[in-house]
Amino acid sequence: MSDNRARKVPVYAVLRLELNVADPDLAVAIKEIVPSLQEAEAEVERLNRINADKNCRYILRATRYYPDGRRSQADNHDE
Repeated sequence: MSDNRARKVPVYAVLRLELNVADPDLAVAIKEIVPSLQEAEAEVERLNRINADKNCRYILRATRYYPDGRRSQADNHDE
């Protein structure tokens, strides 16, 4: 039996949260995506330290990257 699931890679997003922003669409920005938890933690710590006097905060979130897209081979039944 073959595995037709889409290939996914665990990654970590470093996010910037703008505090006291009226428009929620402008409150969150993705600063970067990194491949390891340790790298994300270090970058969040660094950014929070150098931006401590600004009205923002950095956090990280685990997510997935689909290098071949989300569609798996099983979804390609029309071809």
